[in-house]
Amino acid sequence: MIASTPLEKENLEAHVDLCALRYEQVNKKLEEIDVQFEKIDKRFDSIDNKIERIEYDMKKGNTAILVALIGATATIIAAFVGVIVLML
Repeated sequence: MIASTPLEKENLEAHVDLCALRYEQVNKKLEEIDVQFEKIDKRFDSIDNKIERIEYDMKKGNTAILVALIGATATIIAAFVGVIVLML
């Protein structure tokens, strides 16, 4: 907290002028904080988009693995059926 100056205590106009300067400084700091929060918000949005892409890629990759497993299982079953048919 900024202490009042001796001049402020004696002169209302000086006090008003100094308060105006103080409020201006406070507003500048708040604007800087707002800019920083906007940057942080953009970063979180970027991270969220990347996580969504990773989730999509994982689901897509899992589907590809499932299709490959089904194909491999079908091939093994076909091979067993072929062996059984040859044995008969």
